[in-house]
Amino acid sequence: GGGMGGGMGGGGGGLFNVAPEKAGKLKVINVCLEHGKKDPNPRVAYEIKPIESFTKNPKVIEVVKMLGQVDQHTVQAAAWHYSNGMTWDELANKVGVKHLNGTKEPYFSRDQLFVAHRVAVEAARRAEENASKAPGKESSLSQQ
Repeated sequence: GGGMGGGMGGGGGGLFNVAPEKAGKLKVINVCLEHGKKDPNPRVAYEIKPIESFTKNPKVIEVVKMLGQVDQHTVQAAAWHYSNGMTWDELANKVGVKHLNGTKEPYFSRDQLFVAHRVAVEAARRAEENASKAPGKESSLSQQ
């Protein structure tokens, strides 16, 4: 769980209306912002909220904004890098599948991690740019 992002597809162009106090179903592309939590379950009701209600880290917010422009797995690596402080080595060594014969497959491919690093750099640049445009705010992104 953790973060919901853009990229809602479907026949309605990504727009939908759910009346107050009513429930609706939709598929969304999302990433987890809390490494180690259980995978989402379709039998659990989730509430969609603005990402700013979960994190104030502008780098994480910028990474999640890239969902739909960059594949989900790649954005996931960059998100865990910033939201959970995972190093690129930790992400590269994360096991995705353990086979019965003892072999393991990585969670992220080499290409996904290469692009994820570029996504993280771009997210940091965008966050810094946004901070410098904010009136009366001094940038402190380099400390995060």
